[in-house]
Amino acid sequence: MESSNDDYDISSIKTEIGNRLREERELQNMKVADLQRPGLWPATTIYGWEKGIATPKAEYLGHLQNLGFDVAYIITGKRTKNTSSQIQDVLALRRPGLTGPAPTPAHSEDTLYVPLLSATGSMGPGTEALAADVVMGDVPVSLVWVQMNLPRSRPEALRLVHAYGDSMRGTLESGDFALVDTDIHSVDIDGVYVLEAHERLFIKRVRQRMDGRYEISSDNPAIKQTDILNGGHEVRICGMVVYGWNGRRF
Repeated sequence: MESSNDDYDISSIKTEIGNRLREERELQNMKVADLQRPGLWPATTIYGWEKGIATPKAEYLGHLQNLGFDVAYIITGKRTKNTSSQIQDVLALRRPGLTGPAPTPAHSEDTLYVPLLSATGSMGPGTEALAADVVMGDVPVSLVWVQMNLPRSRPEALRLVHAYGDSMRGTLESGDFALVDTDIHSVDIDGVYVLEAHERLFIKRVRQRMDGRYEISSDNPAIKQTDILNGGHEVRICGMVVYGWNGRRF
């Protein structure tokens, strides 16, 4: 049985929408895993939409709109007025950025410049701490993306530091960037923190034990190391790592 022209047209439209959906996602430098929402639109569903198997839900398109996607272009194939020029302006003015899933700012009002510090956090023996923060530059990140993915962090308190060493391999790789919430100076929840001890900076996992003491450990099973703080150690919490490029969320 041959397909009717109407069936062909609908199938063609679905394919075109799917292609533009994928194009916009790649323009925003995002992966499907960054957009999935279990119970609403899992990764398999998004892949289906991008392949033209079905058309995306209105709720999903609304979500993309909030992230800076040009939804009008996805649906119709025509860019929203001034969107193309805005994209070119952003690309022309963009400062050196990071690779990873954090999307490119859609326009100037969506741009958050996160200071990149010259200090490095060691995942090994420690890196000498600086007397004061020295900003090497600012990295542009989508403000909408930050608000959606890091709702508990104040955007102005975010800082980027390089992470070096192997002790946190599997969580942070040597050379990765760590996005740090510098408003956090106490360990209220288990997580990965930037610590200063003996005038050196460390990036380690910290958790509170049942006896109230804190356990500092590395994540690499090959060089597993654990220290227990008994209250006599002089350790300053500089902040909590809330995201790691390339996109390992904490």
